[in-house]
Amino acid sequence: MTEVRQAGRPKAKSEDERQRHPTEVRRRLVIESARDLIADKGLFNVQIRDISRACGVSPGTITYHFRSLEEVLWEVVKAETAEFYVPLQEAARSEGDAAAQLLTFLRGMFKSDPDTRRHWLIWLDFWSAAAREDSYGEWMNDHYANWWAALRDITARGVEDGRFTCADPDTFAIDTAAVVDGLAIQCYSKRARLTVAEAREHLVRFVSDRLAIDSR
Repeated sequence: MTEVRQAGRPKAKSEDERQRHPTEVRRRLVIESARDLIADKGLFNVQIRDISRACGVSPGTITYHFRSLEEVLWEVVKAETAEFYVPLQEAARSEGDAAAQLLTFLRGMFKSDPDTRRHWLIWLDFWSAAAREDSYGEWMNDHYANWWAALRDITARGVEDGRFTCADPDTFAIDTAAVVDGLAIQCYSKRARLTVAEAREHLVRFVSDRLAIDSR
């Protein structure tokens, strides 16, 4: 969660920046509160009054900082996406070679901690929304284009380094993204019979077999 600085501390900020800062902080608090509500109740079962109770502010305060409930939901999805994937990417970059980077990134997507579970619960709802709304669908298409590109690039680099065997990194990227999605649905749904640990191992085995690498 973004750290809230003490008032008056950053002397170098302009007058305009000082006036905007409280709004940015308030918006961030609303988004953080809405994230847990959405994970618990569902993306489109949350109302302004629910968020206002969770934040401890009036509904009018929320509508002052956001044009609509839809904008709050959009900002939650965007924040959740960035804050889930960026740390995984940073952890992967710290690894030595393409194989370690890829497996570190993919293993990190399947954990049993509350933040990872919250991420997938939000995404399960968003997939449904993207199937029915053009704007959601376009945004998700862009997300998958970036996701495929990241997988393709690391795969091509591993092939070049002699660590992977893969004739078509583009197809591998699409297939791997599909496997990730399918496993997530199966292990994060209510009363799932596939455990998160089992899903993670299935994913690692799939990738290791397709690229002919040692998963250890």
